[in-house]
Amino acid sequence: MGRRRRLWAVLGVICLSLLSAACQGGDGNPASGKGLSKASAEGNANEGDGKTDAGTKNGIRDSKEPEKEANPPVKRQKGEEKDSSDIAETGEGSSFPGSYTIPVGWVQAKQYSNEEITFYVEEGHEEDGFPDNISVSIGTNRYSAEEHESFRKAIMNQIAAQIKGQQGIALYGDGTYTEQGYMLYVFTIEEEAEEITTKQYYIIDDYRYCLVQLTNFTNSEAADKAAQEIVDSFVWETDGTDEG
Repeated sequence: MGRRRRLWAVLGVICLSLLSAACQGGDGNPASGKGLSKASAEGNANEGDGKTDAGTKNGIRDSKEPEKEANPPVKRQKGEEKDSSDIAETGEGSSFPGSYTIPVGWVQAKQYSNEEITFYVEEGHEEDGFPDNISVSIGTNRYSAEEHESFRKAIMNQIAAQIKGQQGIALYGDGTYTEQGYMLYVFTIEEEAEEITTKQYYIIDDYRYCLVQLTNFTNSEAADKAAQEIVDSFVWETDGTDEG
């Protein structure tokens, strides 16, 4: 049980370390061989993209850049943000550059959160050894928002290399928009043996991203909806000079 507790608590921190090379350009090796979730925790990153046919058990399906909608959602301006009572700003004492709604019934796991990453679990499961959990963090990269396709490829290749050669793991990539109009890439890692699904939601902005990561141990639809609610409610803070 102690191993399980350590696993989910450090999951987001490990993920940030693993993807640091990808976010800076995708040509480096991760600092640690530990992976995105339980079954991939012992994987090592290898050169190349590690892609296989999408139909195989540990295959990779990568959708292309989302098609431009005729009328995509419009980004909120600062004056249009929700009332502060409905918004959670993460990072105590930090300048977290955005805001989002904490889903009803979910609470911060303060013992595992810090200024770099915030964890949430369903209320009443704070002390569980293996709870479904959602983490929120901010990262920087060298890509502008217009270069999101290059950012997507870098992340896809890095995750693929991390899980390469491991049986019973499937990786899927998808692209869409959040309800606030931001470019969104979603990477799903399914681990058949452990029945664990990890979803990483990257909300794209110029030279930065917000990563919302769901680790779903129970295949809970409620956890999926909670993660999506955070993603769709997220709003980047601006200096007021950005266009609508």
